[in-house]
Amino acid sequence: MLARESLRPTSQVAEDLREIARGLLETGDVDVFIGYEEGSLPLRTTPAFVTRADDVSRLVWGHACENNLAVYLPKFEGKVGVVLKGCDARTLVNLIVEKQVRRDRVKIVGVPCGGVIDRRKLAARLAAAAGGGRTARAASETEDGVILARGDGFEATVPVEEVLSPSCTTCTHPVPVVYDFLAGDERWARQVCPKEQAYDDVDAFMGRGADERFTHFSKEIERCIECFACRQACPLCYCPECFVDRETPRWVGRWRDLSDRMVFHLGRALHTAGRCVDCGACRRACPAGIDLRLLTRRMERDALEFFGYESGADLEAVPLLATYRRDDPDDFIL
Repeated sequence: MLARESLRPTSQVAEDLREIARGLLETGDVDVFIGYEEGSLPLRTTPAFVTRADDVSRLVWGHACENNLAVYLPKFEGKVGVVLKGCDARTLVNLIVEKQVRRDRVKIVGVPCGGVIDRRKLAARLAAAAGGGRTARAASETEDGVILARGDGFEATVPVEEVLSPSCTTCTHPVPVVYDFLAGDERWARQVCPKEQAYDDVDAFMGRGADERFTHFSKEIERCIECFACRQACPLCYCPECFVDRETPRWVGRWRDLSDRMVFHLGRALHTAGRCVDCGACRRACPAGIDLRLLTRRMERDALEFFGYESGADLEAVPLLATYRRDDPDDFIL
């Protein structure tokens, strides 16, 4: 789906980010700049909170910059600069229209996105290349989109394109829909997935019987250990008190019963209906690898098909569940 030549020179983007951050911090336009810096493990990054212009050299960019940094914005009181990919920017749009973030307090530094690495896919590829019992000790990414890994007597190369996050392969907005600055060139963004192809897997899944679909989600959810990392990673889960934490009344038990876990996951999915932008933060954060994108993307498609609403695409739009038209589809109401 993606031509190799569309992968962008990541070092140039990183240089652009540092220059933009330096300018914003030196002029006092922002109190803190949120971007990415090298993590403690190979090919890993971690969020960077830079408050001095002299520290912008910490900022990096690459296909390992996976975190959705919009999750931090509702917690800041001052002026903030932030690096956002296409899907991240759409979550910020939702936070702004839901009055959780003030637009005039955020400087958005958009990055034309080439996709982020899916670590489970990469680990599987490296494990196959290394053979049993051998571990990769070092890894790096080249400018032309190839991962080089070494360790315990082996070397392996893996094209980034072959280990991208599933959310990236169906992305329809690799270039942020809103930004104050753009680091890099729009031509370096990943090729847009046509909307008519973006939900092919959802349509295929809906072709299965109801029992089979229920079994699929039951098997996914029964692996939940109730750590709620998915909720913590989601920029749109900002309620001061989540319903699963309430004691009176208690909505979700602590007995690790499947029905309790169902209540949490299905409740969260409904809570993000018409708001989720498929950034993949919940899936990446889950230590059990639970993937409910077939459910959340079905609701995303329904919002688009039935109500002509695309989540996070318009700063002037009223949230889907805050609007009502007399001709809204209502066939599902008994």
